[in-house]
Amino acid sequence: MTSSEDFDDATLARRAGAGCVESFAELATRYQVRVIRYVRKFFGESGSEADDVAQDAFVRAWQAIATYDDRWAFSTWVFTIAHRTCLNHQRAARRRRRRETVVAPVTFATPDPYQAAVATERAASLWDVAAETLSERQFTAVWLRYAEAKSLAEIAAVLGTSESNAKLIVFRARRRLAPLVRDLVD
Repeated sequence: MTSSEDFDDATLARRAGAGCVESFAELATRYQVRVIRYVRKFFGESGSEADDVAQDAFVRAWQAIATYDDRWAFSTWVFTIAHRTCLNHQRAARRRRRRETVVAPVTFATPDPYQAAVATERAASLWDVAAETLSERQFTAVWLRYAEAKSLAEIAAVLGTSESNAKLIVFRARRRLAPLVRDLVD
């Protein structure tokens, strides 16, 4: 009887794509140390987060194993999934940090503490809605424009685009947020 250890990666991946859990387990065993090492380097050696991301990458690989194309090395395929998983986790962490810490500068016309607290809470809620609703690029443009008071030229430089495109990004973001902001303010 032949064990999974006797097969090359492509054969194991094809078998796993057909539903063989043992074949995928062998692939995971072969690559888990290398993927964990890569993910740890990506996140700067933060152990627990990196281990969670690596595990998530293997879950995603299992879910997508039927799409594996054996014209490419399995290692390339699994590292592509690991890299994309790292990027996704990094983006999600940035969004969480924004939601936790993002509060637009608020200027108060009155020294009333209650009104100041309400205004601060409303500003935080608006930025929460923006972070949830907009793409990362749109959120960055809107944040730079309204929270940091940057010019369109400065926004364009940050986004690596033209000034007219930066203006369009801000316009589309505002249009997308308008109905949500009206609901939040009312």
